[in-house]
Formats: sequence, C-alpha cells, structure tokens
Amino acid sequence: MSEWGKNVKSAVSRAVVAVSVVAALGSLAACGGGSGDDAGKSAKPGASKSAGSGSDSASGSGSGADGGAGSGGSRAAAKLEKAALGAGDIKGYKVEKADEAAARPAGTVSPSVCAPLAAVLGPGTPPKADAHVGRVLSGSDASGGSGKGDVPITDVGLSAYARADATKSMEGLRTALKSKKCSTFGVGAHRFLGVHALPAPDKGDEAVSYKLAQRKGEFLMRESVTVVRRGGTLVVFEASNLYDPEGVQEDKEAARDGREGAGTPTADEDPKLAPAIVDAQLSKV
Repeated sequence: MSEWGKNVKSAVSRAVVAVSVVAALGSLAACGGGSGDDAGKSAKPGASKSAGSGSDSASGSGSGADGGAGSGGSRAAAKLEKAALGAGDIKGYKVEKADEAAARPAGTVSPSVCAPLAAVLGPGTPPKADAHVGRVLSGSDASGGSGKGDVPITDVGLSAYARADATKSMEGLRTALKSKKCSTFGVGAHRFLGVHALPAPDKGDEAVSYKLAQRKGEFLMRESVTVVRRGGTLVVFEASNLYDPEGVQEDKEAARDGREGAGTPTADEDPKLAPAIVDAQLSKV
C-alpha cells in the first residue's frame, strides 16, 4: 500500500472515532408512533427470536421488564459483555473494545424529532439503558472485499433496556425516518446530512436501517446504520467510510499510469454492513 494509502487508512480510523462520539442526547422516547408499514422497519410483533434466556432485557432479571437498574444493571452489563463479539468470532476481522470514554459534542438535537437517530450512535450508555458495551471491527471484508480502502470500519454497540423503553426507541427511530425534517439535523455544531431510510434486515423482533453523513474537513464521513431489537436489547451496527475527493483523483491518476491506487471509496460507494458481522453478533445475544 502507498504511503498515501496508509495515511488514508489512519484518517479513517481517526474519523470513525470522531463520528462515533455523537452523543445520546434527549430522550429516546421523545418521538413515539410508527406502524407496521413504517419506512426502514422490519418488525414481527410477538415473534421473538431471542437466543438468550427469553427475558425482557439482557439482564435476565426484573431490570429488563419494568424494574430499575441497580444490581439488575450490573447483571445486564455482565451479560452484554459476554454477548459482545470477541477475537476470533469472525474470521478476517480484528475486534477491539470501543473507547467508551471518548469526548462527545455538546448541544441539543435540532429538530428534536431527529433525536432518536443520534441517540443510538456512538460510545457510552444511551438514555434509559441499564448497560452498554461496544466493539470496533476492522480488517478484510468477509464477503470478498479487497482489504484496502473499500472495507468499512464497523462499530457494534449493545444496550440493555427495559423492554418498553427498547420498543419506544424503535418507534422513535421510525418516526424520525418518516419525518422530512430529519433529512438533515444537527447535534450542537455537528451537522448530519443525507439521512435516508434503508431496507432493514429480517432480524430479531424488529429492525431499522438508515444512512447519514457528516463533513470532516475535506472528507465526507458516511455511515450505514442498522438497529436490531431483541427483547429489551438493542444492537446497533454502524459501518462507515470516508469519501475523499483528492484520494479518488489520485487513484484515477495511478490507474492511468498503470499503478495500484489506495482503493479510496468513490462518491457512489456507501459503506455496506457485512451480513457476517450481523449474524455473528446476533447469534450471541
């Protein structure tokens, strides 16, 4: 890989950390509603596929129904840690713990209806969650990627909620994705754009998928997000890459000269969430 390619890869890693610090601001339950035909949703009322104990949250205790956190929160944290992906769980991927202490931008979400879209992103425990763990996956694409710039970095977050709160979170996401106000939204000084619902996988009890982007200097950070609810547990997958116009031009020049470029993602190459990551993580929840 060229020195430039190495720099791009380093920039991707740094930028992923930056975009992952979008704070969980506002109440996840602020935007209720939604129906069986909501955009970006795959739902199967009453058809739980929980592979765990079958309780309402990851704790397997009262905290997953309508109880509080306390010792239930500690049990939830232990169970999530056990369920999180680890080294060797997915061939070809490096699995690292997320930086839960990463700084978050201050400010409110505007318009407020878009708050659920931001609340599920990034490290740390979201509102109303009893516990949270996060992982960052990088490396060669199990589906056949080249292992260069076209392979997105994927953040995976698991959060344990009371079942009612987890359900309201999903309702809030669907409401936000249906609102024209959320095609762009702000979190303090950070601006997100290109928000659009995506087809959601037929996983868990229900699922929502969407994409969004934000500018990072001369780069455009793009994310494809999928949120899957299983009982009282929300699993958030965030695949991200950088669109670097200068890097794309350098790749074109390299191709003309018969050289190998860095494989910089182009404007029409949104990051794709590898099904292997989704399946591997959900099999442990």
